[in-house]
Amino acid sequence: MFGHFEPKGFFKPAFLVILLFPLSLFSQSPEEKDDKKSEDVIEEITVTARKREVNIQEAPIAVSVMSGEDFDRANIIKLDNFNGYVPGLVVAKNDGAGRVVAIRGVGWETAQSLATQPSVLVYLDGVYLANPLALGLDLGDIERVEVTRGPQGTEFGQGTTGGAINIVTRKPDLGLTSGYVETSVGDHGLFRGTAAVNAAFNDKTSFLASIRKGQRDGFAEIEGGALDGYELDNSDTLVGHFNLTTTPNENLTIRLAGFIHDSDQNGAAQKSIHDPNPDPRKLTQDYPSTFAMYNHSFTGIVEWQTPWGPTFKSLTGTQRLEKEQTVDGDRLTEDLVSVNLTGFADVNFDVLPYWDNDSDAFSQEFMLQGGSDKSDWVAGIYYLDHENYNDFLEATGPAPFSQFEDVLANPGPDTLPPFTPPLEFVESRTLTRKDSAVYGQGTFRLNDIYALTAGVRFQRDKSVDEATQFWFVDSYLELVDEAFTWKLGLDINLTPENLMYFLVSTGWKNGGNNPGAANGAMDVSLSFKPEEVTSFEIGSKNVLGNSKGRLNLVGFFYDYENYQFAQEDPVPFTGGPGNIPELEIYGLEAEFSWIINYSLRMDGFLATTDGEIKSDLYTLDVVDFLNSGFGRFLPTGVEDRASLRKNLRGNTPPKLVDLSGRLVFSHTHLFENGTVLTSSLDYIYRGDFQYRVFNNPTVDTVPSYDTTALYFNYAVGDFEMTLSATNLFDEDGVNSRFTNPYGLHTTSEEFIPSREIFGTVRYTF
Repeated sequence: MFGHFEPKGFFKPAFLVILLFPLSLFSQSPEEKDDKKSEDVIEEITVTARKREVNIQEAPIAVSVMSGEDFDRANIIKLDNFNGYVPGLVVAKNDGAGRVVAIRGVGWETAQSLATQPSVLVYLDGVYLANPLALGLDLGDIERVEVTRGPQGTEFGQGTTGGAINIVTRKPDLGLTSGYVETSVGDHGLFRGTAAVNAAFNDKTSFLASIRKGQRDGFAEIEGGALDGYELDNSDTLVGHFNLTTTPNENLTIRLAGFIHDSDQNGAAQKSIHDPNPDPRKLTQDYPSTFAMYNHSFTGIVEWQTPWGPTFKSLTGTQRLEKEQTVDGDRLTEDLVSVNLTGFADVNFDVLPYWDNDSDAFSQEFMLQGGSDKSDWVAGIYYLDHENYNDFLEATGPAPFSQFEDVLANPGPDTLPPFTPPLEFVESRTLTRKDSAVYGQGTFRLNDIYALTAGVRFQRDKSVDEATQFWFVDSYLELVDEAFTWKLGLDINLTPENLMYFLVSTGWKNGGNNPGAANGAMDVSLSFKPEEVTSFEIGSKNVLGNSKGRLNLVGFFYDYENYQFAQEDPVPFTGGPGNIPELEIYGLEAEFSWIINYSLRMDGFLATTDGEIKSDLYTLDVVDFLNSGFGRFLPTGVEDRASLRKNLRGNTPPKLVDLSGRLVFSHTHLFENGTVLTSSLDYIYRGDFQYRVFNNPTVDTVPSYDTTALYFNYAVGDFEMTLSATNLFDEDGVNSRFTNPYGLHTTSEEFIPSREIFGTVRYTF
């Protein structure tokens, strides 16, 4: 039923466990051991579920949580380093700046199209971050990150089909003045400085602000040529949070929060699979990749306990994002590239001199919440106005460009050399999306054992797509989609410590337009259909061993219709998002925690997923076209390309990791002088998966990898000293294999971060 698993990696941490935790048998004196017995219980974890904060064991959904402290110790400064920490979650890098986030294989296979949206959405304190590039933002100082798996149409304002990632920022403590300063240094030139202050104006109003500056040298570099030593995968960012909270009276709370991110660095290391240099961290390229992004978002949250019972809540969000990027599209040098896609002339370079994005969004959500001993309910309305602009130029040709010094010194639209031909692809495109929704959900407790949950949502999506593409061909397309989604669940409280639930829910993602198809054949659709999923889930949440352990189990089955993917077409320049009529996804997940004794605990998860495309669909893989020698514009070009089409039936859907797991041992040693030493060993295994629906054996299989991390924290009074090592064995794990559906159809790999050893000093006041 599920893919093959190679268990050898799981034995790597065994020797480290023996070395790291021998103190667990004699950490405290017998008297201290007796005192600790009453504290040997698993802690409660708070999550946001059903629009309120509840104990994770009481939430009848599949949800995982990591604290901000966990992110810092694992050196996860942004979500694209979040791989392997949550069951079913894959964060695959995509064309440098992009990220494809998939939960249980439900992700974003059309990320190159401005008209599409991800299936896994990111929220900041419950407010949807409208631009998917927000996945590349540094997180800064946060409280926790919640990952909810499965359709969430009646849980969040903007509905999701795959799941939701909710970043919860820290809130100020009323009536308290405090703060901390922290500095981290390490290899690869790592420096990170953080400062935070909590200021109490009075017992009803407090202000919390934090700022973090981080920089690091690149994990990879270009070797040889004019760009020898040019670093890639480096980091240079500034992140700030602020939160002003006031409670004028016991029934009213007002929060104003802001988030600012600014980064300016070199681009991602995208190594061609044809790169002659065998070192995965050394690249043979001749065009400088750059990346700069600025983002700010401001949120207003009002909670009012009304005199007649229900709680009124308002969430208002405004966002601005700007991104500038240059990319070496062929991922090689001129003398290594020779591609004849037209059938008439070879090209020996593919570069993106500029690729700019601007995005503005406003969202508003109003909701009412109520409840009693017998029921809980929520009803709300939601509105999003999002304008996303893309300005893009891709140039190819047979003439060399590296002789132009200005191009290498200052890449961009002002330093274009005289390319021949001048352009491969141009896009100046604005997509305006206006989403609105009405939703409601209620839970009704039939008795002490059974509870029934039912929810419904109506969503309307209107998009206006204005584009200039290819050789300045204009298009204007409007599309309106409407859909109902629903949820039905049964909770069975077998005991106060054992919950079983059954959940059926539906998800829907809007369709969109293919402006490029307007320039092609008449049989090519100008739009693609909305994506729909029906999810069946059974779960069990258990507190075990006199509250010493926690075991949560989930099994799921997804029935998908009109799954969106990036397709090619025999007619040149008519590809874009398309639909697979039917596919299935299924899997099992287990999360566990166990307090072994007064000083040692174990946490982790194990998950497996699989699936199959169930319908016939013949489509062209650009890799087959690239290898065929056929030309786009030869007299038989269309017929030749059509002959390469293959049936997708029976293929495995992308981003389904066959097996993944995490195992964490944490140890706490209390010294007689009151100081504390905390140690942890963190092992992650991520199995292989298919990157695209084509399952092309030469490019689509992303191999498995495993990593090990160590963490030591020594706390004395107001000071903490930390030593961390991530990717301890310096594995060159492949994060993703991306095949560009456009341009020269290059396939490149991006790797996980190299080993990092760093120390941190923190002072709290």
